Parts: sequence; C-alpha cells; structure tokens
Amino acid sequence: MTQGESQEKNEVFFKLYRILPKLSTPLETHAPIPDLIRLARTPADADAVLWMMETFCRHFNYPFDRPLRQTLIRQVLENPSLGSLWLVELENKPVGYAALTYGFAYEFGGKTALIDELFIEERHRGGGKGRQVLQNLQKAADELGVSVILLQTEKYNTRAKLLYESAGFVDQERSTLMWKK
Repeated sequence: MTQGESQEKNEVFFKLYRILPKLSTPLETHAPIPDLIRLARTPADADAVLWMMETFCRHFNYPFDRPLRQTLIRQVLENPSLGSLWLVELENKPVGYAALTYGFAYEFGGKTALIDELFIEERHRGGGKGRQVLQNLQKAADELGVSVILLQTEKYNTRAKLLYESAGFVDQERSTLMWKK
C-alpha cells in the first residue's frame, strides 16, 4: 500500500467518526484523571490508539492488520457495551493506551472487564505510570459496572507480571485455552 493510499484510508476511517453520535453511557460523565488517563472518543484519539497498537504489536511480534484494527476501534467507539479505549497522556500528549473489553461471568458476579492490551511507550516505562493506569482503571470499575478486571500476560514477561501483582492482581493459576475459527 502506498503512503497516499494509506492516508486516503485513514481519512475515510476518520470521516466515519465525525458522524458518530456522542456516547450516551455512564462513561460519558467519567472525569479524566488529570495528566494521566482519559476515555478515547475523537478521531484524533482513534488515530493515536491505532498508532500505539501498531507499536505494541511490533514490540511483541504480534500480527498487525491495520484495516482490521481500524474496524475494531470503530466498533468499540460505536458500541461502548463491547469495551472502552483509554489514552494515557502526559502533558496532553498520548504516551500509551489501555483497551478494555467486556464480558460476563457467573463465577465473578456479572459483568467483567479484560484489559486486552496495555501499552506505555518505552521511554515512559519504569516510572510508575503503568501501576497508576491500572489503579485508575480499578477505581473506575463501579462506573464501568464491572465486578472484576482480568488481564493476561505472556509467560516470559515477568516485568509485566510484577507490575500487575503490585497493583493487586492475583495469578489465578489457571490455563488459558483458545479455540480460533
């Protein structure tokens, strides 16, 4: 894909966001945490999240399909019952994001959230920002209507596991199995 084609697709993608209605969920009243985390809503927010998702995928050697990710971002922004995207900002500039998806589990008493992706730019890691993001998402749990927040990490990523445990997450000592169509 040429740079012009990529730019044209991005313009079409963000034109769709300009016509979206505003969110009409309790999240709409969620106050941003000053100088740290806020709900993503605008085309510029979507662009920032998409760029950081690409960086996240490259960092972990995960596949990255730009059109698919654009579609998924749009779906979450159009339908907040699916999840929410949060921008991590320092001095009003995005330096990371958290992607939450929502589910339901009888075992956990109802609606659950999965931190599907958490990313902080490398130059901003190690200063406690990740822990602060996790703690602020935990504080937002009531507003989000969730009874539990789940997350996963690669087995080799001990640094991330230590971060999650420092924020009160507990290893459930379970295996995660997957079926893929």
